[in-house]
Amino acid sequence: MILQNAKIYTFDQSNPFVNAMAIKDNKIVAVGDFEKISLEFSNEKTVDLKGKTVVPGFFDAHAHVWKIGDLLTFNLDLRDAKSIKEIQSLLLEFSKKNPDLKWIRARGFNEANLKEGRLPTREDIDEIISDKPVFLQRTCAHIATINSCALKLCNITNVTRIPFGGVIDFDNEGHPNGILRETALGLAMKHFPKFTEDDYEKMILAASNEFVKHGVTSVSDPAVMPDLLKVYIKLEKEGKLPIRIHAFPIVIPDGDSKALPIPDMYISEKLVINTVKFFADGGLSGQTAALSRKYKNADSTGILRLDKQVFFEAAKKAQKKGFQIATHAIGDVAIELVLDVYKELYKIDPKAPKHRIEHLGLPTMSQLDQIKEMGLHIVTQPIFLKELSKNFTQSLDNDYLDFCYPFKSMLERGINVSFSTDAPVVKDIRPLSCMETAVTRKDFDENMIAQKERIKKKEAFYCYTMGSALASRVDHKQGSITKGKSADFIILDRSPFDEGDDPLTDLKIEKVFCNGVQVF
Repeated sequence: MILQNAKIYTFDQSNPFVNAMAIKDNKIVAVGDFEKISLEFSNEKTVDLKGKTVVPGFFDAHAHVWKIGDLLTFNLDLRDAKSIKEIQSLLLEFSKKNPDLKWIRARGFNEANLKEGRLPTREDIDEIISDKPVFLQRTCAHIATINSCALKLCNITNVTRIPFGGVIDFDNEGHPNGILRETALGLAMKHFPKFTEDDYEKMILAASNEFVKHGVTSVSDPAVMPDLLKVYIKLEKEGKLPIRIHAFPIVIPDGDSKALPIPDMYISEKLVINTVKFFADGGLSGQTAALSRKYKNADSTGILRLDKQVFFEAAKKAQKKGFQIATHAIGDVAIELVLDVYKELYKIDPKAPKHRIEHLGLPTMSQLDQIKEMGLHIVTQPIFLKELSKNFTQSLDNDYLDFCYPFKSMLERGINVSFSTDAPVVKDIRPLSCMETAVTRKDFDENMIAQKERIKKKEAFYCYTMGSALASRVDHKQGSITKGKSADFIILDRSPFDEGDDPLTDLKIEKVFCNGVQVF
């Protein structure tokens, strides 16, 4: 078909704005002026868009697809909870509705939003559920609370060996209080009942169907264990994936110091496995990101999760097989570790893929210069500033806060920046909301964080389209409306770039196409 009478923003620098495009066999076969295209493809169906806007499909380069689906299917969502009492009530109701569950799992609380202003402990859970294990995960997924039944089942005591990069909290009497941090979560999670292939399929499809409503045609799932990887491959071969998935095998799982075998790469139309994942530190909102200065009002600088030599050896094996390395690093100490290891990797093979850093919340100026010099990709999450700002302002000194998630500074240096949500760490998975936050730097209460790091709307759209394609090594077939690329695009009711300050979230997504097929 030919789409004409449209405002088409291609995000292709050689041909940025056109009024028509032609699609055939799931590919974009022409982009430009309608009169020329209609002569070349005279027999094709023509669709008059009546002045509406077309942009490339959004690419969320870091969102935990199956975990989003888990919250839509098997896991209790606590992201709206306002108190520990409310959490208790929700847990009890969920447990009664699901009597056959061997574990009660819940995720999403944030102590900054709780009336009590603290993490729940095992005693809080024991008050309402004591006869079966409960796993209560913070919104960041880097901290969890389990009840006494779970502590006993997992054999977690005051003499348990704590894995590298993990912390077990204790009460005043020296007993575990149920709070586990970072890699220590694995001490409990390895006891969960295994998900079946059908369970994973249900989660993946539920999340995918939610994404397409918001214009997302590609997603990177950045922490995939071997059993889930098999399901992704199975669904792709059966033609069941409604959107494109980039699955990142995890190399060192929580609670274990040994690296998993590096899988083979896999590249098809809907599924790409060309990147592996490491975690260098924890989360900023939970004060486990590794910093060079203490958190405000706390005697802690966070947690470094990776031993440098273990990290280097495992990453070297992955790089040798052609994989790109993506490493979670938020605090400046973690970022420095990652940069040091990446430098060593490039000494071995200067032509290796340009690696990624996920999040990059608190880099220094010097670190940004090193990132530019190495040509690294940065995959970051503006939506954090909206949903987690209360945590940031409570935890960070002014120097950190003023250079928190510095999007403008990165773009000004010519660093490739990719936007994403890291959902379900946040509830809002809308790219338009994420981009609006990058433009305004405002939270729910209109407070602004690091105002000087605001960027322009077109820059935000580029980061959510072409920036993500570049970071994921698929820019030859995705990211822009360009002849020869896959037909992934969105039809909006109007242009996001017209004069005025209307928020991006006021735009209406009317239709979404992935690989030439309308998926919404």
